[in-house]
Amino acid sequence: AAAHPELDRRGAEIEALPDDTTAQVAKKETLFHSLETSGASLKAHLAADAWCAAIVSVKAPGRPAITDDTVRTAGENPAGLTTEQRIEIELLADEYQFVHWHLAFPQIFRVDLDEGGPAGWVGGFDLLLGNPPWDTLSPDAKEFFSAYEPQIRFQKRDEQNATIERLEESTAISDTWGKHRRHLFALVHFIKASGRYRMFAQGNLGKGDFNVYRMFVETALTMTNESGWAAQVAPSGLYNGANAAGIRRELFEAFQLRRLVGLVNNGGYWFPGVHPTFRFAIYSASQPGPTGSFPVSFGVKDASMLVSAMADPVMLSVEAVRAQSPDALAISETKPGPDADITAKIYSVWPPFGEKVSGEPFRRFQREIDMGADRNLFDDRSDGLPLYEGRMIDQYDHRAKAYRSGRGRAAVWEVVEFGSDQKAIVPQWRVRPKDVPAKVGERVDRYRIAFCDVTAPDAQRSLVAALVPPGVICGHTAPTITFEEADWRYALFLATANSFVADFIIRKKVTLHVTISILDSLPFPRLEVEDPVLAQLAILVSRLTCTSPEMSGFWNAMSGYGWCEPVSDGAVPKDALIGEAVRHEARSEIDAILAKHIYGLNRIELAYILDQFPALERRELKANGSFATRDRVLGWFDRV
Repeated sequence: AAAHPELDRRGAEIEALPDDTTAQVAKKETLFHSLETSGASLKAHLAADAWCAAIVSVKAPGRPAITDDTVRTAGENPAGLTTEQRIEIELLADEYQFVHWHLAFPQIFRVDLDEGGPAGWVGGFDLLLGNPPWDTLSPDAKEFFSAYEPQIRFQKRDEQNATIERLEESTAISDTWGKHRRHLFALVHFIKASGRYRMFAQGNLGKGDFNVYRMFVETALTMTNESGWAAQVAPSGLYNGANAAGIRRELFEAFQLRRLVGLVNNGGYWFPGVHPTFRFAIYSASQPGPTGSFPVSFGVKDASMLVSAMADPVMLSVEAVRAQSPDALAISETKPGPDADITAKIYSVWPPFGEKVSGEPFRRFQREIDMGADRNLFDDRSDGLPLYEGRMIDQYDHRAKAYRSGRGRAAVWEVVEFGSDQKAIVPQWRVRPKDVPAKVGERVDRYRIAFCDVTAPDAQRSLVAALVPPGVICGHTAPTITFEEADWRYALFLATANSFVADFIIRKKVTLHVTISILDSLPFPRLEVEDPVLAQLAILVSRLTCTSPEMSGFWNAMSGYGWCEPVSDGAVPKDALIGEAVRHEARSEIDAILAKHIYGLNRIELAYILDQFPALERRELKANGSFATRDRVLGWFDRV
């Protein structure tokens, strides 16, 4: 940026004038307008517009070239620009609504001169408040084309595609759609390439759509002065989303995070018309940093809870956040009372699941098929591999639901209980072997873990995982995990992932999806294969999992460790747990072993964890008048 000392000086002089009367305010308004329309101001705006235009302009034959040379010319000798270049810069400035803070607020920002040259802009606002947009910079075809055909919102995917093809036969609509997409892609390019934004998450944490709110949060933080404050309303991803890790790092290291409140739109209380389970956040931060600890409140559902939360928050240390989520710095939804101490205790025992430990088998994660982008790869032909959806699995159950009829949102699925002769793998779709994506490779020929990607922090259980057999392929709502040359790790993972302890931790971080970054942050045990506790868990997990012929191979693999007796291929082990009652007992025993011998919790701490599942408690109280699961788990805790 070029220095504009004349504009800075005149702006400061105008700002210093008195404004105690309407006449004085009118005089300042006239002087500001004169400054904005002065030759120096217009030249500065042209140079700044040219800099932005050079990033978003279309680089194609026949289009005016807006390059670095154009920017220099605009700043030094505007007369050297061609008419076409000026028009292009003006059109782009209008289309993208460029705002140049140092020119719009010369009394707020000033140029910092270093040995006679500009070293950057300094200054800033005392306070920045906002409720930024929560959109993503990704073209939404259904949303765009609904302006031309409202019924597209209610159509099945094939019907939507046909509608879009028909609408795109109109050159006007097709051109508008192309311009819309190009506009979004240019904005993303500006965000990535301009250098204006830098608070990005690194590596896999930064993948996914660009959430617009993050750019507004970064703007608020960078546009405050050395003693300024920023406060905004934002989605809950601000405190637990992987792609906001860069912002959290800045809040911890360069700012004082003064307050963080997590709110739930219960019954549409905060935002009528928005989903009642939607979570969002309010934060306030000030300079300078760093943050040592900060007050948090979560689950705030109405104004009275907000008042109470503000008066009696939980103090959370940045050290605890780093220990629980070293890469993403995700902030767990901690509650008042023993919650924070129990959470810290659980995290202190084992390293994060995603941390590589020398000599330990490491997980391999994959989304095998994206059921949106890969729609052409599956159909309902009977000669294909069953395509798993997240709804088809439950804890230790790879046949939880069977497809019956309908398609898409109108599909009918049936819960099939253990012991029913209808219990089988019955998918909605199949993938022919020749259409299996190359990236999946031989993965379809092996046992692997599948977990349900779709969840909610207030569901009966937030994390559900099951072993799926060879000869199936999994959609993106059922991501899979493998362990190289360590099949016994599946038993340990299933026992841990399906436990109340793991669920207690994960529901502090999830919103609507269980992501691999969240899983990677969880403290999973690293036991040796000879560990007697592992043997206890593996026997129970094998009996819960191997309840059908396609699971005999896994059972026999576990028999190789002395945990069970081998069976014939395709046979169901006589020790398989089929009845619901015995399955409940086995799961409760696993929960007790995990809590007591893996995480070192005492009975009071486990009881507290079990009390954090109100939806499950309500269901059981309604069904039989007691919270039977809680009683069973605590009973086993006293015996194991």
